[in-house]
Amino acid sequence: MPRHSGQIDQRKSEDILDAAAMAFTERGFEAPMEDIARRAGVSKQTIYNHYGCKEELLKALFDRRREQVIEPLGGAHADEPLEDRLATYVLRMMEGYIGQGSNSIMRSAIAASATRPELGRMVYEAGPRAGRERTAAFLAAEADAGHLDIADADEAADFLFGMAAGALLLRIMLNAPIDRRTEHLQARARECARRFLRAYGVAHVEVRSARVTGTY
Repeated sequence: MPRHSGQIDQRKSEDILDAAAMAFTERGFEAPMEDIARRAGVSKQTIYNHYGCKEELLKALFDRRREQVIEPLGGAHADEPLEDRLATYVLRMMEGYIGQGSNSIMRSAIAASATRPELGRMVYEAGPRAGRERTAAFLAAEADAGHLDIADADEAADFLFGMAAGALLLRIMLNAPIDRRTEHLQARARECARRFLRAYGVAHVEVRSARVTGTY
């Protein structure tokens, strides 16, 4: 039975997640708990006490990454321009998917789900679905505040995700070339935010256009 997150030091919890990310990246989901414990500098029992099982550890990794991605949509950024918040959100999403560790962990989860479909569902619920729900809630709140003209926030969240990561994920899964230059990703994220606002922005929102070059 896993303990509540507050029962071990937060730094140690982060060390465990970092170690799990490295182990899953290098060895896939079959990476043994002993290896994760060694990398984190803790006992295997400490990991079991905190997370319960390897599946919960994987879920915690996706929970952490999701929170990092959607952080620009939170209240701490409420005073920033909407275009900036959306652009930062999209950029973090893209960086998360193309990061070597996240890339490999996602591949491991997809491969494992072929024989363990419950694992694939768990990853989907913790990552894409939960992120989509939070994004839709943010877009709905912005619409209620008069900043967006959205009739269906769930659909709008799907469209935003599709622009941000649809083609990128296909390239990742097929090992196709990806332009990883920071300036390209920033320009791509900015243009995604602008196109989204051109589709859903209210009449008084002025959205500029930018040319994006390079391979996604």
